[in-house]
Amino acid sequence: MAAEHAQSMKDGQERRELLEALLRGPCGSSAPSWLLEAAVDSDLARKPPQSDPFYGPSMDLALLALSHSSCTPQLRRESLRRCTAVQLGRLGSAEAGGMVADPVAEALRERAPVPQRMTVDLLETPTDAQLVVRQHRLHSTVITAAVDLLPSYPLVDEKEGEATSTWLERQDAAERAWHTMWKQVVTTHSEHHRLLVEWSDDKDASHVIREHLLGSIPWDVEPELLAEVAKDDLASFPHAVLTTQMCRMRRDGATEESVKEHFANDLAELIPEQRKRIDRILSDDEYGLRFGCRIAISRIASAAEGRWRYILNPDQAQKYGRPHVWRASQDQLAFLAQKFAKHAAVALELWEPDREAPIRSAKDLRWVRDLLQHLPVVTPEVKEKARMICREARRGLAGRRDYGKYGLDSDVQQARELLDTIERMTAETLTDPGPARTASLGRPDQVTVRDLAGAPDTVLDDYLRRHPGDDSLVERALLAFASRAYHRDLSFADILTRHSDPQRALLALTQNLRQLLGGGPNLREAWVDAVLNLPATETELIRVLPAWTALKARGPHGQTAHPAVTSVVRTALGNSSEAWQRFATSPASYAGPTAWLRLGDLLDAAANGTPWPTPPRK
Repeated sequence: MAAEHAQSMKDGQERRELLEALLRGPCGSSAPSWLLEAAVDSDLARKPPQSDPFYGPSMDLALLALSHSSCTPQLRRESLRRCTAVQLGRLGSAEAGGMVADPVAEALRERAPVPQRMTVDLLETPTDAQLVVRQHRLHSTVITAAVDLLPSYPLVDEKEGEATSTWLERQDAAERAWHTMWKQVVTTHSEHHRLLVEWSDDKDASHVIREHLLGSIPWDVEPELLAEVAKDDLASFPHAVLTTQMCRMRRDGATEESVKEHFANDLAELIPEQRKRIDRILSDDEYGLRFGCRIAISRIASAAEGRWRYILNPDQAQKYGRPHVWRASQDQLAFLAQKFAKHAAVALELWEPDREAPIRSAKDLRWVRDLLQHLPVVTPEVKEKARMICREARRGLAGRRDYGKYGLDSDVQQARELLDTIERMTAETLTDPGPARTASLGRPDQVTVRDLAGAPDTVLDDYLRRHPGDDSLVERALLAFASRAYHRDLSFADILTRHSDPQRALLALTQNLRQLLGGGPNLREAWVDAVLNLPATETELIRVLPAWTALKARGPHGQTAHPAVTSVVRTALGNSSEAWQRFATSPASYAGPTAWLRLGDLLDAAANGTPWPTPPRK
């Protein structure tokens, strides 16, 4: 009765549910052909949403029918021929067994037996293979067939009479489209990353796939595979170093033959293709030699700027302001970053000033910052070379304006920030490798209150620990403490205990607070609260606090006035009603110069009937 009812029903959700119930229940072991055909037809009739026509609705009912033991090979073939490319991709999901996945792959091959060259238009009007790989969680057989048929590396034909520059622009656009296509593939199919790497070993797409795994979505790559891809990428750096060494020897007057003889042992370890590339560079006196002399530096700089950027700086890997969750652990990322830094240190040894390529952008400096951040041991030689780069960068950036045609030039700003960071890192002893190094504050005699105020508590604590016995630094850190509203890992008392004479220092700082700290009411309040919250506060110290702020300070447990301040006031004014009346009319204020009047000076004037004091000097 249910089967007869299903035959007569109009197609819709109720009929689909009934067909599925029949295939899973009474007809699970044996199903009539009309039932299988009806299930397939129902899914084939469904249309993709207008909002995303390249991603179709579920084909679960058709997959159930085509996977059924009663389904004939002929019915499968005929049904798959009627499918759109999107529907093929939905049928070729990971849930499909070989009984369906193999015919889906074969149907896809029949539609496009030979892949075409990539063009920009294919991003908007994709091929069947492109539509299939846009579906998530494909069966391994299906994705292998699909990537075989994806558009190949673009080679744009030059039109008659076309300018070379125009042809190059079209070629570059097609290459960017090809890169975009492969980025979509590796992003969509994280479960097939290893399959894609192994499939592409002998293909043009190999370097693109690896580059995207390393630089576009490294957080979503299985840790072991990420380490393998990173290792293979690092293996190319020594080749760049060798090229630079040979080209510079050739530039400095040696013949091509003598250069090859000098580096014969190194050349013997290269594959033929690498040797041919070096030969071409060495023999091109006009352009190749100049390019080769810089390739070690340019390659490491490009890697730090591009495909290695997130591994070197995992905190920058974010989506809508939220950090990505990495499959690799922090220790694994730190290990890879240190490997990169060691190769960068080799390139650093080869750095030399170049008038034809001045340091003028963030890309020229980012690799140096990353090197100093991750290199396990930063030697004096490394620091000195980094300082040389900083001097050249100062000259190069001096010729760049902070504002471009349409506003602030972000590259200039980034370059200046990187330069400041590198200079601070080379000015002091560095901590263990990692992000804390980039928060380096520089030499203690040059660090400012503002620098210390901007440092995280952990960085400030580590900095003070690494520079013991510097009372001037501790005093600046105390002043900096008042410039931040929230401290989680460090207290005012923690900083004060590092001073050789805490009470004398605190008294001197408070007496000269307007000159040393300045600022508005919030800074005075922060300083007074920090002082009054110390375990013990002497009367002499309370008397030099800003009067208005001290009188308004709350005591512990929500008291409206701090008991230590109240005690000092009562002791100074005693039982003299005249003194209390004069004190009530004192010029102390919330803001302005008189906000800096000291409590003790006002108490003395009120008690003695003398003129009110003038505010402390700035």
